[in-house]
Amino acid sequence: MYSNTRSLVVSDVMSFPVITSRETDSIKVVAQKMSTHRVGGVVIVNKNNEPVGIITQGDIVKRLVTKGRRILFFSKAKHIMSKPVVSIDREMKIEHAAKFMVRSKIKRLCVVDKFNKLVGMVTDSDIMKNSGYLIDVLNEMINTGYVEEAGGGIALNQEGKK
Repeated sequence: MYSNTRSLVVSDVMSFPVITSRETDSIKVVAQKMSTHRVGGVVIVNKNNEPVGIITQGDIVKRLVTKGRRILFFSKAKHIMSKPVVSIDREMKIEHAAKFMVRSKIKRLCVVDKFNKLVGMVTDSDIMKNSGYLIDVLNEMINTGYVEEAGGGIALNQEGKK
């Protein structure tokens, strides 16, 4: 059970290496990388391998196709990337990363080291693959009284300070 094991951290479940591009790469190059590597997003990095943006399949559709623009293959990544990129530390517990993703309404987080260098990516799918662990954590919290079940939901008790 949870109390007898080390808590999983983001680096335990993240995907790596991350598919990246530069701000000056064309949308065509970014789209080809997504297709070749079968990923839904490409992280845009600077020359120091620090994440500065992200382009997802949704970004390409939303920003280019649905706004009546023709996809211009000479358009640059910097023109459609989402920024600032949301990054988390590789040592963050996955339950905290999951909460952060839900609150922020995002599906992907860049994982960085202490020097803000890109080391991985964690997605909602990575979290879901480890949902059994998270259920064990929740059960342990309920069993120890840290969390109380409440009318279809869960509420922290006095020790949980919520």
